[in-house]
Amino acid sequence: MALSEREQQVLRDLEEQLNDEDPSLAETMQHAETALRRPSPRRIGAGAALLLLGLAVVIGGVAAGSSSVVSILLGVLGFALAVWGVTLMLFRPSSKATAAGVGNAKRSSFMERQSERWDRRRDGQN
Repeated sequence: MALSEREQQVLRDLEEQLNDEDPSLAETMQHAETALRRPSPRRIGAGAALLLLGLAVVIGGVAAGSSSVVSILLGVLGFALAVWGVTLMLFRPSSKATAAGVGNAKRSSFMERQSERWDRRRDGQN
């Protein structure tokens, strides 16, 4: 759904206000936006390796034509590896929100421990 002209103007005004009030945060947000669009080199490398391995397994299955069952199984396995490699290269993991939640849970328990220590110190001084 496209934004109306008024909504686009409001967004531009908010962006300018953010740049004026906190330029470092605005710069960080811009870098984070471009980083989310950029694919991970590790995922691309792993996906390309799986793709090549899958193609090698398919070729090995064709070359091992002595048994049709083994040939078919190797072909299916190679195809599955190749598809897995391509999906690994093209799609980002959707577990970022879950991982962020786990990180927040660790932080909250850390913060709770720090708060308890602070309370004990404060009670000990009174």
